[in-house]
Amino acid sequence: MDSIHQGVQFSSGEEPVKYLTDPEFINRTDRRAMLDEISALNNESYKNIGDPEIVTKIQQYELAYRMQMAVPEITSLQNEPESIIKMYGADCLVPGTYAANCLLARKLSENGVRFVQLYHQGWDTHGNLPKEIAGQCKDVDQSSAALIKDLKQRGLLDETLVIWGGEFGRTNYCQGKLTIDDYGRDHHPRCFTILMAGGGVKPGVFGETDDFGYNITKLPVHVHDFQATVMHLMGIDHEKFTFKNQGRRYRLTDVSGKVVHDLIAYKD
Repeated sequence: MDSIHQGVQFSSGEEPVKYLTDPEFINRTDRRAMLDEISALNNESYKNIGDPEIVTKIQQYELAYRMQMAVPEITSLQNEPESIIKMYGADCLVPGTYAANCLLARKLSENGVRFVQLYHQGWDTHGNLPKEIAGQCKDVDQSSAALIKDLKQRGLLDETLVIWGGEFGRTNYCQGKLTIDDYGRDHHPRCFTILMAGGGVKPGVFGETDDFGYNITKLPVHVHDFQATVMHLMGIDHEKFTFKNQGRRYRLTDVSGKVVHDLIAYKD
């Protein structure tokens, strides 16, 4: 029943989750009664057919109903104190901004959502780097730090793993024009940095690059090692975590990957 684990996309605007709002002519009691009838019919179909996706569909309907009950309150910022708004920055009151999504991530986390993923859509400076990087840092620096601080002050950081990064680094040499106010940097897969906080991670810096930031010179972490470590922090053995595709079982870490224990803050 893999489809029950699919994520729910939130959008900016008055309706964070599309198609979740009841039509004006349907009240909550009618909605509950309708879902109960649909569930009964689906259960009969499952008894006759045995397709597990029917059970998945029932669970999805129930999830949608629970979201209808919870999402409007969780996504509302009306009860957030001025100190929180100031910590995340004024942009957190603008729907769709990265700052607003950071504040929403905290609200989702403290309400039991187990996985939240945020995106910054414009982080790709192939040109016009001097101007763009200033705006990108303004978007993410304050609100990312605020999210970690907010989780910590609410006692949530120890049980929440925060991962900040992308899938590659940037070259240390110019791409495109090379003038004092207009130049860019290309994709660079040989080395890049990922920030991790909370969730049992040891503080500090791990690994080094050469003076040009081109190659790793000390303590490299392969992507499969990173995945193995993240799953270990979640209590999952990456060597036993498999998924079936086209008749064959696969591991997320392929046939490699090792837990980087030096990244983990083990308790005495």
